[in-house]
Amino acid sequence: MRAAPPVATLLMLGVNTAVLLWLNPRVDSVESLGFIPAQPSLWGALTSLFVHASWLHWLKNALFLGLFGWYVERALGWQRWLLLYFASGFGAIGVHWLMSLTIQSALYREGLVGASGAISGLVGYFALRFYRRRVRVLWSSPSRWGLAIPMWVGVVLWVLLQGIGAVLEAGEPTPSTVGYWAHLGGFATGLALAVLWGAGAAGEREFLLQQVENALQQGAAGDALRWLHSLRQQVPSDPYTLYLHGTAWAMLGDAAEATESLKAALQYALAGGNDALALQAAELLCELDQLHTLNLPTLRALFQRAERAHERERALRWLEVITRHPETPERPEWLLLRVHLLEQQGHTEAAHAARQQLLAEYPDSLQAAMTQLERRR
Repeated sequence: MRAAPPVATLLMLGVNTAVLLWLNPRVDSVESLGFIPAQPSLWGALTSLFVHASWLHWLKNALFLGLFGWYVERALGWQRWLLLYFASGFGAIGVHWLMSLTIQSALYREGLVGASGAISGLVGYFALRFYRRRVRVLWSSPSRWGLAIPMWVGVVLWVLLQGIGAVLEAGEPTPSTVGYWAHLGGFATGLALAVLWGAGAAGEREFLLQQVENALQQGAAGDALRWLHSLRQQVPSDPYTLYLHGTAWAMLGDAAEATESLKAALQYALAGGNDALALQAAELLCELDQLHTLNLPTLRALFQRAERAHERERALRWLEVITRHPETPERPEWLLLRVHLLEQQGHTEAAHAARQQLLAEYPDSLQAAMTQLERRR
């Protein structure tokens, strides 16, 4: 499934660019729209997030906004992304204002402009949500990356640089053009919201799932099961985790273990409205010839979802498999459903054979009587 476009990230890139184009010829307007600690106001705090001193200033911020914004928005959705962005922006300005009143008085009458504080909040969220990611920093050859470092190492180095810059500048009579305190304040706000929203646990789950999927793609079912052990402890009833667990055991040839997990995955997926996953689990159960072991309510719900998804050919394949087993719950019901689906799909001869099977094996059943009436019409 394709990822949704990063609407909020693109919106902020567009708005900031438009504001820069509008204000670029008017330097006085840029300064008046910044946040000045000596004259604090909410309006000044808000406008300062959209104003940049130059094209170079904005392009540096735009690079980080595009890089981190897309990942964070895909994880959070655009509504929470905007909340994170503006909360971090105001958090950045609050820390900058506080430092101007206490540690660095040289900032008191200087205007603060730029989206870097808000973007630092995105970095703070990214640092916790994607801390397992690795960043490639060197090439080993023209076509291959070499040295890679964990994301958290890169973020820690960035935070240290901001902290060192803030401390070294604290006693200077003239501040630099870099808002070190704003960067640290925005980062801290984003990190705090990441903790509040459970980004660490979500990031860990995503990392483990990725490892499981990679292992299964490579045919390493044993490695997949080792990664799945941690996942199943976190959320025992998660249907996708159970589906992967069943897939791994199926690859190892253990039909009993695979069936147990796949049946649980299918039932949880149906209960949660995840029809696509339920159909996937059913498909694998069909390959293992274990669909007939599902209970009657689950089988009925499964075929209802298959009908809703217009998966009639798939349903026919399932029916062919489960009606082979005399012990299938309410077998006459599935034989009759097979007759109907075959007729709907234009398989006239196969439908006739299925009807004859129903009449021969269950002549006194309600389903046999129904198909007799249908045939007379």
